[in-house]
Amino acid sequence: MKRFFYDIFVQISLLLMNISFIIKSHYLCALVIWLNLRKYRDIRYKEKIRKKIIIFPKSGGNQDLRETFRKKNSEFEFFVLPRFFLQKIFLFFFKNTHKAKYHSDYNTKPKNKDEQNRKELYVRFLTSTFKIVDSFLKFDGIISFNLFYFGEKYFDEVCVNLKKKFLVLHKESVSAPFEETNAPKVYRDNNEKSLAYKITVYSQSQKKIMIKSKIATKKQIIINGCPRSDYAFRLRKIKPKKNIILYYLIESNRGKNPLSYHANVSWKKLYDQTLDYIISYATNNPEIKLILKGKIGEHTKSDFSSLSLPENCTFVEGGSGEAYLKDSTVVIAFNSSVVYETIASNRNLIIPNFNGENKDKKLKKHLLQVANKKYFANSRNDFNKKLNFYLNSKYENKKLSNIDKMTLNYYLGNIDGTSGKKMNKFLNKIFI
Repeated sequence: MKRFFYDIFVQISLLLMNISFIIKSHYLCALVIWLNLRKYRDIRYKEKIRKKIIIFPKSGGNQDLRETFRKKNSEFEFFVLPRFFLQKIFLFFFKNTHKAKYHSDYNTKPKNKDEQNRKELYVRFLTSTFKIVDSFLKFDGIISFNLFYFGEKYFDEVCVNLKKKFLVLHKESVSAPFEETNAPKVYRDNNEKSLAYKITVYSQSQKKIMIKSKIATKKQIIINGCPRSDYAFRLRKIKPKKNIILYYLIESNRGKNPLSYHANVSWKKLYDQTLDYIISYATNNPEIKLILKGKIGEHTKSDFSSLSLPENCTFVEGGSGEAYLKDSTVVIAFNSSVVYETIASNRNLIIPNFNGENKDKKLKKHLLQVANKKYFANSRNDFNKKLNFYLNSKYENKKLSNIDKMTLNYYLGNIDGTSGKKMNKFLNKIFI
C-alpha cells in the first residue's frame, strides 16, 4: 500500500514538473525536486551533521557509498533524488531534436548550434532551479556515479555556477581491451571536458584512459579503488554453505555498448552451452541447489518457459547478487565484474570457455581479462570435473595469489578490502 501511494505521488510530481516547464516556473520545479528528495537511510549518521549532499542514485554507486560508511557514522547527510526527474528535465529542453530521440550515455556533447543553444538554456534553467532548491535544503554538493550520464553530465556546469562541489564517484572500470582502446576517442569526441570538482575512479587503468581522452585533468582524478568490492574480501573469512551453485547468467550481447562501436559479437552459443550443461548437472545431482541469477533488462523468467528446470533449480531475476555470493560453494560467471568479486571473495570460480573464447583472436579482445587460467573450464568434461571437485572440497581461506592481485588491482584497484576506507578519507578531505 505504501508503494501504491508513493507511485501516485511520483506521477503527480511529474505532472507538476511538466507544468513548471510550460509556465517557465523555476520555483515550481524546485519545489517538486525538494519534495522528492529522500534521506539516504542505508548508512548511519552522527547526531551532528556538518554537510548536506544530494546524490543521483545508481545501484553500484549506492553500494560504494554504503561500504564507505560501513564502519563510521557519517557527518554528511545524503539526500537521494530519483534520476528520472533529471532525465525528464533534459528531454524537455532537447525535445524534437536528434539528441532527445537518440539520447544516450557517453554521448552528451551538443552536435550542432541548435543543441548548443538548448544546452545553454537547459543549464540556466537548472542553475536557477537548484538555487531555489538550495534555499530549501542548504546543500553543499552533488554526487553522480558516472561521468557520462546524459541527464547528469551538465551538472558540473550548474555546480560551478552555484559555487557548489560536483563530485563524480565514477563506478565504471571494468572494460574489455577493445572497449579500453575505443574509450579515449568516445570520451573525447562525444563529450565535453568535465568541470567536476573531483572525479574518483577505481583503477590506474581508468585514470590513464580519462587523461588520454583529455575529458579531465590529472589533478581532477583520484584513485580510491572499488569500495563495494570490500564486501567480497570480507567473505573470505566466512565459510559458504554446502552444495550451492550460483550461475550468473551470461549476457549474450555484452560488448554491444557505447565503448565497443557496436561490435558484432555474440556469446549466445556459450550461453546455450553453459545453461544446458549446468541444468543437466543439476538434474543428475538432486542434492545440490542451483541458482540462476539474471540481470535486469537482460534475463527474464519467460526465457525459461520452454525449458524443464529441475526442482533444485531457482531463477532469480535482477537485484543484488551479494547475498547469493556469500552462501555459494561454486560460482559460474563469464565476462562480468562478478568474476573479480568472486576471486576477491575466495569462492570457487568457474569461467566457461568451451569454444576456446579466451584464445580466439577475434573474441579475446572483447573479453574481460583474467590472468589465472585455473578458473577456465575448456570442455564439458572439464566443467563437470571442476564442479565435482569444488563441491566435495573443504573450504579454506587461501591467501590471495600474486597473479590474482594483479588482475584485481587492474580492474578494481582493490587487493585488500580497504577501498571504502580510502573513499571515506577522500570525502572528509573534500567537504570538511
